[in-house]
Amino acid sequence: MNILFYKMRTGKKGQIIAVLTLALVIFVIAAFIVVNLGKSKIQDNKVKNAAQAGVLAGGSSASVMLNSMANINDQMVLNFAGFTVMMQLLLISWIIDFVKAIINLYSTLTSFNVPALINLLLSVAALVLTAYTIALMVEGATKVGNSIKKMIDEMNDKIPKNSRDSSRQYAFSNVGVDEPKVAFSQSGCSDARCYALIETKFDEFMRLLPAKNKIDMNYGTSTIDFDWDDSRTDHIVNNKVEVTVTPVQKVPFRLLDFGDVAGESGAIISYLNQQDMGTLGPLITWGVLTADMIIFMTYSVAILSAVFAIALAIVMVIHIMEAISYWTTVALPYCAGCWAIPFAIYYTAAAGVVVLAIAAAAELFTTPVDDIPCFVWEQRQEHPLQVEVTRTTSPSSINYGVYATDWPVKQHSASGVVKDGTIFPPNQNFDIIPDF
Repeated sequence: MNILFYKMRTGKKGQIIAVLTLALVIFVIAAFIVVNLGKSKIQDNKVKNAAQAGVLAGGSSASVMLNSMANINDQMVLNFAGFTVMMQLLLISWIIDFVKAIINLYSTLTSFNVPALINLLLSVAALVLTAYTIALMVEGATKVGNSIKKMIDEMNDKIPKNSRDSSRQYAFSNVGVDEPKVAFSQSGCSDARCYALIETKFDEFMRLLPAKNKIDMNYGTSTIDFDWDDSRTDHIVNNKVEVTVTPVQKVPFRLLDFGDVAGESGAIISYLNQQDMGTLGPLITWGVLTADMIIFMTYSVAILSAVFAIALAIVMVIHIMEAISYWTTVALPYCAGCWAIPFAIYYTAAAGVVVLAIAAAAELFTTPVDDIPCFVWEQRQEHPLQVEVTRTTSPSSINYGVYATDWPVKQHSASGVVKDGTIFPPNQNFDIIPDF
């Protein structure tokens, strides 16, 4: 302290100015460093966040589509399960009617047995009705299955596009594009409302992005970029953001028709035993186990219908021959021609029975049960996607004399997997599991 007061007394003043000047220079340099590094770190974080946001958005979009596919496949599985139960009931009903018809056919061997013919007509009508119901069931199940399969195909085709478009949208929205707006004095606007409506280049880019996505048919790994110039200082700096997306791809699956289910029932049951099938489990399992039997019984019914029609025709021919022989030798001398009236009615009805039986057999033969779409079975249960965001600045450094800024390339990638759900058996728990 004595030395300090001594210097003050000796008149040596102004030394503090040199010290403050040096401190100010150091402070300015430090400020440049802090601002530059801080801005660089902020940009780096925004690029990282943009990649992660793209993955979450693309994965969420794919999850919605996959859950919808599982829901629609659920309708196809219900169609399959309901069809198998109804077919079993109809086939059992047909067998019962067939036994009755055989008994009534045997009863008609007695010549001109009108009650037996009436019973035969009723039995064959029940047979024909059941046969046509079976045919309608097969045709209806086929149409419903094909319709549902078409809906699943349409959704599956949209997965890569929706996943890619959502990833792009959210990546660009979160990358932190700081494009400056034209100055108010140069905008030609007279009020703030007019100025607020002026779009930047990036605003226009985001507005037109859906249209660009619509015409872009590349659903593999694709890149789209946006660049802008920043001229707020004496140096024009060009900034560029690139977003590369590898979206969730279409789900590879097999369409199992009724014949496939019957032929691969063992593998399907083994797979189902490893899955959570919920309340549909018993119905699906029963349908798979009985598919082979239903196919066999359906074709057996068609064959038995044809055999029955032939037997009917033979019996009717025998009756006609017996009737002609009887009436020409016994009744003709007393009532010429009148014998033909009741027999015409009797055997016309009998011929109608034969025609109905043949028609039913033909309908069953031309309605293949093997081709009914049952459900789709996916071959991949994990669906990955990846988003990479890159930001570059040109020039990468600017020398301000005292200090030079440095803008290295900022690049981050993020990935994730859509999983935890299944299309078969339907389990609508698909969600994006990020890997970051």
